[in-house]
Amino acid sequence: MNISNNAGYTPVLNKSVFHSFPVLESEHLCLREMNESDAPKIFEWYNNPLVMQYRGADCFSQQKEAELLIRSFKDQFNQQEGIRWGLVFKDRPQELIGTAGLKSIILPHLRSEIGYELDPLHWNKGLMTEALRSITRFSFQELRLHTLEANIAPDNLASERVLQKLGFVKEAHFRENWYYKGWWDSVIYTLHAKD
Repeated sequence: MNISNNAGYTPVLNKSVFHSFPVLESEHLCLREMNESDAPKIFEWYNNPLVMQYRGADCFSQQKEAELLIRSFKDQFNQQEGIRWGLVFKDRPQELIGTAGLKSIILPHLRSEIGYELDPLHWNKGLMTEALRSITRFSFQELRLHTLEANIAPDNLASERVLQKLGFVKEAHFRENWYYKGWWDSVIYTLHAKD
């Protein structure tokens, strides 16, 4: 490992970001904190096999699961382990159309995985690319992360296109490295602050 160009450098996360939930804006979207009133929409997506096909998890069977998921997002933020935004149009702030954010922030290495989903009614409109562009900018400029990572199924071509548009680079293809009703491959894409 080459560390010569990093001698004396100590990476530090900007924890002040976690003092209050950061609201982000893009051209069409507002990225805001989620609350219990968003549970019906989240349940709708997580109960949809089309949305869940690449998640490697069962569809939700009751709205309580969506409420618990929202609570887990809040817990991650409070524990400084992640930030998950609700995506809404600026002119319709109550109407959730998707979620996106950071999970599993690894403090010593300033690294985090990103995750996201979008209401199928809004697929192929560039909205997730727009939202993730705001999140990557925030992650590098405000939070001071070094690396963002995305872990996707190899045949999730829509997700792959979004990542490539944002400059993420394919770094690995792991064969049969996780199990959900059969063995799945994983493809890892990364984006670095210096990119």
